[in-house]
Amino acid sequence: MTAGERPDARPAVRRRVRAGRLGAGTLAALTLVGGAVLGLAGPASAHNYVIAATPASNSTLTELPKTFAITTNDRLLDIGGTDSGFAFRIVGPDGRYFENGCVDVEGPTMSTAAALGKSGKYQAEWQIISADGHTVSDSYDFTWKAPAGFTPATGTTKPPTCATAGNGSTTAASTTGTESGDTASTTSDALWIGAGGLVVVAAVIAVLLLVRRRPAPAADED
Repeated sequence: MTAGERPDARPAVRRRVRAGRLGAGTLAALTLVGGAVLGLAGPASAHNYVIAATPASNSTLTELPKTFAITTNDRLLDIGGTDSGFAFRIVGPDGRYFENGCVDVEGPTMSTAAALGKSGKYQAEWQIISADGHTVSDSYDFTWKAPAGFTPATGTTKPPTCATAGNGSTTAASTTGTESGDTASTTSDALWIGAGGLVVVAAVIAVLLLVRRRPAPAADED
């Protein structure tokens, strides 16, 4: 370049354009990775939750219902119709159990029969297997005001056994008031986590290939 000539700025402009395209491609790839991971995480954490209960939480019951029931937002996973893993307990103010030990699972609803005792505050404890295979359990309170002439049941000191459930002699499962599905990994979770890992690895490889295969600088025209 002779004195007085201005340096050609076109190579520098081309480099900036290529760098911008590379940055945009990398950002797009990372955005796809984030969306895929979030999309996979959704189904893995979709546990059933209660949308209705009989009696309702914190309600006052003045007449003994035919069944005590909870209804969830999705079907319950009752494999083989054995009611295995399901439980519904009605605990009185004296700590005694008033349910009959049997549960009936139909679609999104689980129910049981109970003969209540004296008036007071009771607690309904339940455990279900949600549609995603996780065990979910919780409890809620309600108040029982026995009507005139009602004969209170005595209840039992231990949870009763249902003689007709499952294989003919199945004790109602215990409840903890917590969602136990978070502490036990299921096959479904393992599959989702593995798929998410493969998506991340594939996206990282794609970004690396994009960086390595960027076009070489074009030769200067002058």
